[in-house]
Amino acid sequence: MYWRVRKSSVDQLVRQYGVHVLLIFSVLLNALLIVTRPNPGKTITKDQRVNYENFARTVTQHLLDTNYISYKESTLALIEKELAPPVVQVLSKNGMLAATQDELAAQAKSLTDSRQLSAIRIDEVNTSEPNAKGLIPMDVRGVVAIHSAEESGPSGPVNFKFRYLIGNKSDKNGQPVMGPDGRPMALVAGFEDLSSKGDNPQ
Repeated sequence: MYWRVRKSSVDQLVRQYGVHVLLIFSVLLNALLIVTRPNPGKTITKDQRVNYENFARTVTQHLLDTNYISYKESTLALIEKELAPPVVQVLSKNGMLAATQDELAAQAKSLTDSRQLSAIRIDEVNTSEPNAKGLIPMDVRGVVAIHSAEESGPSGPVNFKFRYLIGNKSDKNGQPVMGPDGRPMALVAGFEDLSSKGDNPQ
């Protein structure tokens, strides 16, 4: 993903990939065959809100994880479980996610060689009511700091603000896939980087 593959600041990435990122929604909203609506009635219960917010926090931790110990595991979780295939495809194309196993292995080795670590602080998670397609918009805001023996990452804390569209993973019959806890498994069906509009680190 962009912190890992490019090792760029949010501002640099917005300038480089901004147009592509803004097109993500238009591409993804037409390719949601594996996503079901979390709540066709367009209301979110308190329990659902907590579950989706926890899921968004986990996805954010994985997206920003450049820790040489956990990078590979976090990336595989994103690709295999947390992001819809169209999201993976777009983020890989834009250099925000490792596109191949070779690229993943090379980046993991680079992080290990430099002993890179990352510290992520999530300050706020805001959940909106489901949109017209029944997907839940969710904004996650916080700060990430990167340190390595080579000091190859950003020199100081960097703000981030991500917007997700979250649905439920479904099977080939369109039925929600249930997790070990008996709840429908959440899936990121859309992503937008709003980091350039964030506040200064605190």
